[in-house]
Amino acid sequence: MNSKKAVVRQGLVGGGFVTLLLAGTLVVALGVPTTPSMLGVVSWLVFVGATMLAAGRRERVRIGSRTVGWPRVAAVAIAMIAVGWGAISLGSLLAGDGITGLGPIEAVLTVGMVGYFAWFARECWVGGARIDAETFAVD
Repeated sequence: MNSKKAVVRQGLVGGGFVTLLLAGTLVVALGVPTTPSMLGVVSWLVFVGATMLAAGRRERVRIGSRTVGWPRVAAVAIAMIAVGWGAISLGSLLAGDGITGLGPIEAVLTVGMVGYFAWFARECWVGGARIDAETFAVD
C-alpha cells in the first residue's frame, strides 16, 4: 500500500470511529431518539460512520451479490456527509441562526465544506481525477 493510500484509508477509519462516537454520544446525552428528526440524524451518523469504517478497513466490501472496491464505498460515505451536512445546516439556517449561531459565517462554512466533500467523493468514485490514481488502487 502506498503512503497516500494509507493516509486516506487511515483517515476513513478515524473519521468513521469519530462519527460513530458522535452518534453514541448523542444517544447517551439525549436518550434514545424519539422524534423523526433526531432518529434521522443518529441514523445518518451511524450509516456514515459504519460506511467509512468499512472503506478504511476492507479492500473490498460485499453488498448483496456485488463486491465493491473501497474507493466507491468511501465515495458513498463522503457524499452522505455532504448531503447530510448541507441539509442540516440549511434547515437550521432557515429556521433561525443555524446550529452554531454564526448565521452568515455558518452559511459560508457550509458551502465550503459541502463543496470540498462533494469534490473528494467524486475523486474517490472516479479513482482520482486530480489526485494520483494509485491513491485509490484496489489490491
